[in-house]
Amino acid sequence: MDRLLRAVGGCGLAFLLVLGVVAVLPRGVRDALPDAVIGGAVLVLGALGARRVVKGSS
Repeated sequence: MDRLLRAVGGCGLAFLLVLGVVAVLPRGVRDALPDAVIGGAVLVLGALGARRVVKGSS
């Protein structure tokens, strides 16, 4: 259960990190980015975070 909570926390942190990076981008760049790119970045960062949690607890 602890590993699951850490993985969910990592995904949440990745989501907030991507949102923060997108927020500081200039408006023209934000408008040019498709939503799929932002969602993909969140998924990749979340997967990497979950992988670190699983490897660290083994």
